[in-house]
Amino acid sequence: MRILVRVLPFLLFAFLLVPAAGAATDAATCLSCHESMEGSVKVEKEKYSKSVHGSFDCVMCHMTPKGDQHQGLVGSTPDKAVKDLAQEISPKGLKDPIAQAACVTCHPDQYAAYTKSIHGQNIITKKSSDGPVCTSCHGSPHYIEARPSAASKVYLYNIVISCGSCHEEKHLIEKYHFSPLVMERYQESFHGRKLLLGHTGAPSCASCHGAHDIVSVKDPASPVGSVEAKKKTCGKCHPGATDKFVAAITHQPLHPIAHWTEIGLIILTVSVFVFIIVHVLLDIFADIRDRLFRKGGGH
Repeated sequence: MRILVRVLPFLLFAFLLVPAAGAATDAATCLSCHESMEGSVKVEKEKYSKSVHGSFDCVMCHMTPKGDQHQGLVGSTPDKAVKDLAQEISPKGLKDPIAQAACVTCHPDQYAAYTKSIHGQNIITKKSSDGPVCTSCHGSPHYIEARPSAASKVYLYNIVISCGSCHEEKHLIEKYHFSPLVMERYQESFHGRKLLLGHTGAPSCASCHGAHDIVSVKDPASPVGSVEAKKKTCGKCHPGATDKFVAAITHQPLHPIAHWTEIGLIILTVSVFVFIIVHVLLDIFADIRDRLFRKGGGH
């Protein structure tokens, strides 16, 4: 009993120290500092808690925290898949490529498709720093929300803006020979206008081009890479799509004749409606004037 009485305080002290040593690895501990910071290292606690990663501890992705301020943090050892991917996407110039590559741990299928896509190959093979990675489309991993949420960057109505953030950049259009005004042409199309009106069945960029597995339109594997591929893709919504039907769907700028014809028809339509409205107003005014005149004339 004497030995137990003497040892018990030390056991209790050791028991209290164990959670304290690992406490620095939970999100609450990290957020106690990062919530009050500024710039790219700031993480808003409330927004983080609402994200799909809100239940994660920071070291699940930030496996190798660096800097004296992180001394004592219990991280984790990246496996080979994470290390290899971090090396492949390093041209993106990320501060923490391990954290970026950590997505592969939970999303291996998406990464397998991404690495073969034109976006992934642009970074992995061509070593270009302007290609997109996960965060380019999904946003900060601290604030990612599930796709059904309107706050998600890949939500049906937001994905056009997310794609346009790169495909409307002038220097990228010149470098990669993107079709100019591609997003504007989409928004002016029947599909774009239908989406703008809130129709959930309207197709967005990913509906036709794919998502993680996007390839060049010149690639036979592209859903829009050939007439036959386009008929199959369009046929999902438009059964029986023909060669002429799919040829009418394009992001290319209108021919000058078609462009000015469209403007002419818009002007004509607006003019007709203005004429009708003015005619009706004048008719109402004339009717009121006649009634007042008759009343004043004793009729």
